[in-house]
Amino acid sequence: MAPSTPPTLYRANGTCATVPYSILAHFGIPFNDVLLRPSSDNMSTGSFYVAADGSLSHEDYLAINPSGYVPALVIPEGEGTTSVTEMPAVLTYIASLVPNLNLLGATPLDKVKVAEWTAWLQVTVHSYGYVAYLREGRFVEDPAAFGGIKSRSVDVLKKAFARIEERLAGREFAVGDALTVVDFNLYPYWRWAPFSVEAYPNFAKHMRKIEKLDGIRKALDVEGNKLYFD
Repeated sequence: MAPSTPPTLYRANGTCATVPYSILAHFGIPFNDVLLRPSSDNMSTGSFYVAADGSLSHEDYLAINPSGYVPALVIPEGEGTTSVTEMPAVLTYIASLVPNLNLLGATPLDKVKVAEWTAWLQVTVHSYGYVAYLREGRFVEDPAAFGGIKSRSVDVLKKAFARIEERLAGREFAVGDALTVVDFNLYPYWRWAPFSVEAYPNFAKHMRKIEKLDGIRKALDVEGNKLYFD
């Protein structure tokens, strides 16, 4: 059952917050959203978010998400609200709003596989892959070490893409026989690849299909981003 007060999604354009936005939009789940932007010129860290309209300082946002990153979801709790952070938790809450859709998997095994996927995507692909590639300053302070961090992150991502390619072979969906949060979660990681993706036809085929989903297109539109395939 949907909460009487819609959740509020704190997001930034071109980030992994595209994922929860696209799921909420695709399934017509009522929600509010607050657009954030980085407040620091030091893009090696890129973690100092403020509201794009100036209504929220970085300190204000830290009260919502102590890590300072996106996404964050503010949801009802009793007479007040609470924050949900970290992608697997955010996706779990969103899926709970539409339990009949089995967005976390239809069977016990599917549910385990969805949990496996989302944990791996968050830690390996997102953190050790893209964050290391784009935000080297979160790992080391010495700019002289940034090149090594970036190079290693590309190795991590190529291995991850090879694993995704293998897991999607012969499949219509990442897990089970229907859409789950994993299919949405994969999409931005495909878009961000800092290398040629010709070696990953299964991944490409799946992402081409996912990009046609209404929620994905709405998310790209609100961010002002173009479709990857069309």
